[in-house]
Amino acid sequence: MIRITTIFLCILLGASAAGRYRAEHSVREARVELDQLEIIKQEELRSIQMLRVEVAYLENPERLAKLAVAKTDLRPSDREQILDEREFAVAMGLETEELPPEYSAPSETIANAIAMAQVADAD
Repeated sequence: MIRITTIFLCILLGASAAGRYRAEHSVREARVELDQLEIIKQEELRSIQMLRVEVAYLENPERLAKLAVAKTDLRPSDREQILDEREFAVAMGLETEELPPEYSAPSETIANAIAMAQVADAD
């Protein structure tokens, strides 16, 4: 009886040693993988930071203004280029009578948009 118990305990000790070895091995592999992922994460964060710096440079208003002056011949709209609501209605093919009576003059933003659209159509 003691021999069977001894053999059983030896087998149990061997199985638990093998299980512990496997657990330690998997923990080591997980740590190596975590270290690799941390390195990749740091590289991606550096890449994101570089892209943010690039975007900040590319969106710099002073740089864009210099490019606009160098590459385009844009200038502020003249008064003659801006339509009032009646002229706009005629340009769109509407009769001036179709406008509601409470129609007010367009805001400056709308007037500028209309002028830009007119300049774009002329090109």
